[in-house]
Amino acid sequence: MVRRQTDVFEVSSGLARLGWKAVRSLYYRGASDGMFGKLYKGIRGRADYNRPGLTLNALAGGIRPAILNSQDTVVVAHPTLVAILRGHRDLVYQHGEVVAPDESIVKGANYVLVPTDTVAKSFVAGGYDESRVIVTGLCIEPSLVRVARESFEARVLRINGQGPLTGAFFSSGAEPKTHVKSLVAAAVYAANSGGRAILFARRGGFFQQYAAAKFGESRIQYMSVGSADGLPSELPEAMVVLYESRRELNAFTTSLFRYFDYFVSPSHERTNWALGLGLPMFVVGPCYGPFAPQNRDILLKSGVADVLDTPVSAVGFGDKLTAMRQHGVLSDMAHAGIGKFDINGFEKAAEFLTAE
Repeated sequence: MVRRQTDVFEVSSGLARLGWKAVRSLYYRGASDGMFGKLYKGIRGRADYNRPGLTLNALAGGIRPAILNSQDTVVVAHPTLVAILRGHRDLVYQHGEVVAPDESIVKGANYVLVPTDTVAKSFVAGGYDESRVIVTGLCIEPSLVRVARESFEARVLRINGQGPLTGAFFSSGAEPKTHVKSLVAAAVYAANSGGRAILFARRGGFFQQYAAAKFGESRIQYMSVGSADGLPSELPEAMVVLYESRRELNAFTTSLFRYFDYFVSPSHERTNWALGLGLPMFVVGPCYGPFAPQNRDILLKSGVADVLDTPVSAVGFGDKLTAMRQHGVLSDMAHAGIGKFDINGFEKAAEFLTAE
């Protein structure tokens, strides 16, 4: 049974811990078109966790001694950790993505938990026994699953009505400048077209700073909120929600989800929301990493998403949204993303782990 939650920084020390910090720094600085972006893409493109080298062995220091001989079930959610902990007596790899690029299919886990049959077939083709690949359904926050149907029904009524629509705007943790500029441009035009915009930004990050500057230039009155207890009873024209941890972000999301009529985000973030919650998505580009392009393709083929590839294409977003609403496209996107997949992935994963 899983006994506690930890991370690589807690169990690593010395040079290994410095290595993980360097990896994290490269992630935050690598989602760009500059030197760090090229380095990041080069490293990701050459990754083969089935054939670990010096870098992976260096990162393993501290993790293997602390966990490899543990008698508990160990659940990991990243291919790097599958490679590092290969050989553990009961290693479970939770692959929550709806796509499975080559880098993600790492051998060595006792079981792999995946969201769909399509992803399961990819792992079987990659060498896993079919009996060891467990399909759980989409991994969506349980707090959102509980309100999914009623939120969808209220959302469709608003989309088919005449009142203002509310968009939620998310970046990745790295907050790439191109993404942020597109997100803020779309939020500005949505607010100026009579809608409402809720931006979820890391406290002190580029997203917060750029949004404040552009809202000021456009004379959009906005509210900044730094605590879930301080949320207003009525939504303002624009609101910037500031968080410091993923747990805090999840709390904000749960509190505000009932207002969401659509959301804008890169395609390596919250893809499952569009596919499983009936929440139309607008994808900002460019795509970073191996997952984003494949996620984008699935979203577009499923009819649950449209694109805002550049800051220039985000200009006039409010008018585009209005036209899509009037012609029934936005409603069609919402309906395309509800009832097609099982959305209780976390619950089924927990059931599997506790029964194991």
